[in-house]
Amino acid sequence: MITLTRNLKRDHLEKLRKKEQFYCPQCQEPLLMKIGQVMIPHFAHLKKSKCQGLFSEGETTAHLLGKHQLYEMFQKLQLNVQIEPYFKEISQRPDLLVESNYQRFAIEFQCSTIPIPQMETRTEGYLRANIQPIWILKTPKDRHPYPDGIQQIKLSPFKQQFITYIQNHLHLITFDPESATFVYFSYLLPIGGGYRFIGKVQHLPLEAQHFPFLNVLVPSESDFQIYWQLWKKERFLFLRRRVLMSRKGVQDSFLRACYFMNYPVEKLPLFIGIPVTKHMHFSVFEVEWQMLWLMFLIEQGENFTHPSSRSINEFCKRYPAICLDQQAVVSLENYHFILRRLGITCINSQFDEKMLWQSIYAQFLAKR
Repeated sequence: MITLTRNLKRDHLEKLRKKEQFYCPQCQEPLLMKIGQVMIPHFAHLKKSKCQGLFSEGETTAHLLGKHQLYEMFQKLQLNVQIEPYFKEISQRPDLLVESNYQRFAIEFQCSTIPIPQMETRTEGYLRANIQPIWILKTPKDRHPYPDGIQQIKLSPFKQQFITYIQNHLHLITFDPESATFVYFSYLLPIGGGYRFIGKVQHLPLEAQHFPFLNVLVPSESDFQIYWQLWKKERFLFLRRRVLMSRKGVQDSFLRACYFMNYPVEKLPLFIGIPVTKHMHFSVFEVEWQMLWLMFLIEQGENFTHPSSRSINEFCKRYPAICLDQQAVVSLENYHFILRRLGITCINSQFDEKMLWQSIYAQFLAKR
C-alpha cells in the first residue's frame, strides 16, 4: 500500500494507477486511486462498502490537506509516521500514527463535530492498545479571530472536549490548514463554569512546530496581572447583571446570601469571587459559590480560617447543582488557603489587593 502525499507528482500517480491494482488492507476489496484537480489524491472503495477501515472517503478538503501537512511535518522532524494505519484489535484507524522515543501516538485531526461519547470511546480504544491519543481541533473560524496575547476566550462544550491537561493546566491545540498555522490556547482559566475562559493565545507556523507539542512559557507575574484585570472586569459585569437582570427575586440564593450577610452586591470585597481552581468544578461564577459558602460557614458557627471537613462535605451535599464533582472540595480548601494567607477572618477583614492577586498567582502555578 503506497502512501499518497502532496509531494508525489501527478504524472507519477497516473502511471501507478494505470499499471497497479490497489486493495483495501482490511476488507481486501479493490480501491480506486482518485487524482482530482481539487481534492488531494486519495484512495476510495470502488463501490459502497461497510468496511470499518474506510479512509479518505467523505473527507473535506480541509481535513485531507491538514492531514497531509501534518504527515509532512512529522517526516521533516525525522519521526516514523504513517497515514491511517488500521488497528484490527480495536477496529480503529487514526489519521496519523507517530512513533517517538519508543512510544506511539495516534494523531486525530478533527474538522467536524463528533459525538462526545464516540470521541471518548475512540480515546479509550487507543489507550487499551497502548497508544497515546492526541486530538487536534481545526482552528475555529470565529467572527473575530484571536490575536496573540492574553484575552478572554469562548469555547463551546464541544471544543472543550479537546482541552488537554499538561502539568495540571488547561491547554487547547488547534490547527488551520489554510494558513498552515497552529493556534495554541494555553493556561486557560475557566470563568464561572461555562464556556468562557481567560488564556494565552499564540500562533505558531507549521514549519516552527516541534514534537511533543505544547512548550508554551508559563505566564509571568506581569502576564498574570492582565489575567487579574480581566477577571475583575468579568466579576464586575456578573454582579451588575445579577442585580439588574435576576428574575428569581427573593428565590435567588446568591442575592439572598448577600442580604443575609448584610452586604450590598456591588460592594462585596474582592476576596469573594476569586479564581482558586484551574478546572471546572463549579457550575456558577466564583463570586456566587464563595458567597454561598461563607454564608454556610456563618450558619454553622464556623470561622473563615479553618473550616472542618464535615462542613465542606455538607456544603457540597446541600448544593449538588453547584458542585460538579468531588474535586470541588479541593477548590474550597484552596480558597481558605488564600484567606489564611491574607489574614481574613470575617467578611469585613482588611486586605491588600496586590497580595491577593499574588496569592492567586502562586496557587495558579502550583501543580495541585
